[in-house]
Amino acid sequence: MNVAEGARRMQYAGRWMVFIPLTASILFLGLTAVLVYLPAGEHLHGFALLEFIPLFLPIAAVGALLWLAGWIVEGFAKDSN
Repeated sequence: MNVAEGARRMQYAGRWMVFIPLTASILFLGLTAVLVYLPAGEHLHGFALLEFIPLFLPIAAVGALLWLAGWIVEGFAKDSN
């Protein structure tokens, strides 16, 4: 595999590893806010959804590092001409 192609794939994988967990976290925060403030939802424990967010953040952090590493590798793979 070409170095530039590998860097592109690293960036692509890192980008998805950042955006999918962050999107899920935002959706869980919104759903928690709706469940907590619904009048009929007093018996629901909406804060249980917030327990998933700490699981998503390490995945997003690793994805950000992978995305950054892809940029660095792409910079080294370019010709100096």
